[in-house]
Amino acid sequence: MQRGSTATEAGVHGCGTARSAIASTSRLSRFRLPPLLSFRLSLLAQLAHDQKDILMKFNDTLITLIKQSLEVGATPALMGEPGIGKSSFVEALAYSMGTKAFVLPCNQLADKADLTGARLVPTADGKSFHQVFYPHHVIQEAIDYAKINPREWPILFLDEINRTTSDVTSGALTLVTLRKMGDVGLPDNVRIIVAGNDKGNVTTLDEASLSRFAIFHVEPDTATLISILGNDMNPWVKKVLTQYPALVFQKSTPNAIVTDGQDDDDDGNVTMAELFDGGEEMNQLTTPRTIHNLSKWLNKADRQELASHLATPVQIGGRDTTLLNEAIEAFTGDTMFTTQLVATIAEDLASSSGGPVQNRVNVPKPNCYANLKAAGTVTNLAAQISGLTQNEVSGSLLYAMKENNDNARLIEQLAQAATQIEPEHTRTLFELVTTGQIDRQNLEAFLEVDTPIVAAVKPSLSAFL
Repeated sequence: MQRGSTATEAGVHGCGTARSAIASTSRLSRFRLPPLLSFRLSLLAQLAHDQKDILMKFNDTLITLIKQSLEVGATPALMGEPGIGKSSFVEALAYSMGTKAFVLPCNQLADKADLTGARLVPTADGKSFHQVFYPHHVIQEAIDYAKINPREWPILFLDEINRTTSDVTSGALTLVTLRKMGDVGLPDNVRIIVAGNDKGNVTTLDEASLSRFAIFHVEPDTATLISILGNDMNPWVKKVLTQYPALVFQKSTPNAIVTDGQDDDDDGNVTMAELFDGGEEMNQLTTPRTIHNLSKWLNKADRQELASHLATPVQIGGRDTTLLNEAIEAFTGDTMFTTQLVATIAEDLASSSGGPVQNRVNVPKPNCYANLKAAGTVTNLAAQISGLTQNEVSGSLLYAMKENNDNARLIEQLAQAATQIEPEHTRTLFELVTTGQIDRQNLEAFLEVDTPIVAAVKPSLSAFL
């Protein structure tokens, strides 16, 4: 839905899409869409009307605010529903900053000792004991990386900080406050971000604990999810989320409502709160995490197999539906997102059209890149490159190949200085090449350099020239 569109327009457009999908699938009489399609889609207008921007979305604005918080030494706390993409957001944030995120899931720790690594060891004379700290390996990896890359701000991400034991939460808060585990301190360039859930908390944080953070209540943002997943997002999924961005987070529809909509004490009015209250049942959710898993499954699925699933009627809890619905509900639940997605798939299968829509590949610009471009001579350029870390060299090489300028000289110097292309940069490089977003002349300049790292990727990259 475009910015500025009204909720009514969104609802009318949504129903029009549903009618189009049903009309298309009628050409394939063996295909049966769920009977509740019209009921679900009629709620889209109400959903758009009721949706309130009272939470921060995972978008560029939040990235800017988090970066500014880190710059002034604050510790951001991302609070929101599970599975909405907090971890992915932090990893993408670190990538945009030209550094790495080190993720520590606190809910997997049993007690504080798992976090601090506190151990009693004998003294040198063997007559007593003293405490020695061996921080969790994720913390130690962040410390080691920060020391090797002093110009970066690596992120230590303490996830699920309030969905663990009070002992572990206490240890995590100590790390945030004192920036040390016993006698092992964090380097000054390490930045900490924490995350937790607004509901179902195992450990409640008191006001004194909360005051240590810059708290951001967050919710998923469809545009950001599409950007992060890139070409991993299935085209059908992307089409649904582009049309109905509010469907990025949904809870399963209660069976009591979807069966016949009427109870003895039913007044005929269904509120949005009732619609999204799944009770105590273990119902799957539509979240960025489950959408990502579904996209991966759909990308592997055979079209003929999907058509067969769509033509196979089944019953789920008394509901007449299709095998395709059942398969997709395993990933994203019995939600309006699932219903709209099945309609979209059915429409495409009926028309035998459609293909993947390429997304813009995000390539972060390293902080050192401007100075490299400003180097007047090869000697000055080589001197600057010699002072870079390997991560900076790899990131600058990637950006130089993507930039629409003649970067042959810079690429040659960087390729000669690089001992490897970092794994995340390799992935981005191949995304740029396969989607045609790489600068062809710069890529050719790279492939002409006689170095081991070029030789390792040359056979694969040359196939796209």
